[in-house]
Amino acid sequence: MVRLSLCMIVKDEEKFLEQCLLSVQGLVDEIVIVDTGSTDKTKEIALRFTSKVYDFVWGDDFAAARNESLKYATGEWILILDADEVIAQQDHTIIKGLLMRAETERDIYGYILIQRNYFRSKEDSQYGSFSGITVSAASQDGEGFISAENDNYEESKGMEGWLATPIVRLCKNTGSTAFSGVVHEDVSPSLPGRIIKTGIVLHHFGKIDSQNWQRKWELYEKLGKKKAFNGENDYYAYFELGRQYLENRKIDLAIEMLRKSIELNTDFWLSWFNLGTVELITGKIDGAILGLEKARAINPQVGQIYDNLGVAYAQRKQFEKAIEIFNLGIGVAPEKASLYKHVGRCYYDLGRQKEAYLAFKKALELNPRYKTEIKLS
Repeated sequence: MVRLSLCMIVKDEEKFLEQCLLSVQGLVDEIVIVDTGSTDKTKEIALRFTSKVYDFVWGDDFAAARNESLKYATGEWILILDADEVIAQQDHTIIKGLLMRAETERDIYGYILIQRNYFRSKEDSQYGSFSGITVSAASQDGEGFISAENDNYEESKGMEGWLATPIVRLCKNTGSTAFSGVVHEDVSPSLPGRIIKTGIVLHHFGKIDSQNWQRKWELYEKLGKKKAFNGENDYYAYFELGRQYLENRKIDLAIEMLRKSIELNTDFWLSWFNLGTVELITGKIDGAILGLEKARAINPQVGQIYDNLGVAYAQRKQFEKAIEIFNLGIGVAPEKASLYKHVGRCYYDLGRQKEAYLAFKKALELNPRYKTEIKLS
C-alpha cells in the first residue's frame, strides 16, 4: 500500500484544527505539523493526533514553512492541508484510488484538488467575484459564486455557497518536492511529471471567520509587497500583489500592479485577463475589451476569457459581437454553463426567443443551480 503523509503548517488554529485532523483519520498514515508560533491551544490539539509536531521560527515566508513540514514526511505521497480545511469522508476512497493509479502510471506526480472557499452569504464572496464576473486568477475557469443549494456534501450545510479554486495539494514525495513563493506558494514547479485534475473537494472554512481572514489578508499583502519590491523586477510578483490588492478591494492599487506586471512581461495572459476584468467591473469597457482581447490572443484556450469579454461587448450593447465571442468560448469550453447563460441573455435582448430558450436550457442542464437566475417558459 502507498503511504500518505499529511503535512501542515499552523499558527493559532485552535478553532479549526481538530475538525481538520478528524477529517483525515483513516486516510493518512502519518501527520506532520509545523507550528510557527502559536500562543493558543493549537499545539495541545495537534499532539493529541500525532507526536510529529515541530516548532519553526516564522520568517515571513510561507514556502519555507511548508518545506520545513515536507522534510519530516516519510510517506511516498504527501497531502497538504491548512487547519481550516477538511476532506470529506466520501472522498477518502477516491484519493486512495488516485494513489494506486499513480503506482501504475509512474509519470503522475501530482493531483489538482478543488478548494471550495465557503461563504455564509453571497455578498461576503465579492472579493473574488463582482456582479457575477470572475476575477480571481486562480479560478479563471470557474463559474463564479456557486450556490450550496442541493449540494451533496454535508460540509456545505449552513453555507450560502462557495468560490472554487483549483490547487495542487496531493503530490509525490520525491525528495526534491518543494514549495516556492513567499506567499501564494506553489509546489507544482518542483514536480517533474504529470499533474492530473480531479474533482476532489477541499472544504475551506477560513473565509467565514471575517476577523481571522482579515488578519491573513493583511499578512498576504505585506508579503506580496516584500516579494514584488525586492528589486528583482519580477513580473509574476507584481501580478500576485495585484491579485492580493484585488482580494483586499484595493482596486486602484491592483490596477497599478497589474500594469507593472505587463510592462515587465507583455506575454503573460493572466495579467491582461485580470487587468481587463478589473476594468470591466469598474465600468471602463474600452480598457476591458483591450485587456481581454490581449489575453485571448495570447491564450485562446481559456473559457473564462470569452465569458468576461462577451460580457464587455454586451455591456457596450454590441450583442451580435457578444454572441460571437460567447459561441467561440463554447467551442473552447463546451461544459462551461455561464457561457450559455450569457449568450442566452444576448439572444433574449435581441428578441431571438427560441435561441435564448435553447441556450438557457443548456445552461440549466450544466448547472442546475442557475434555476434561481433563469426561468424557462
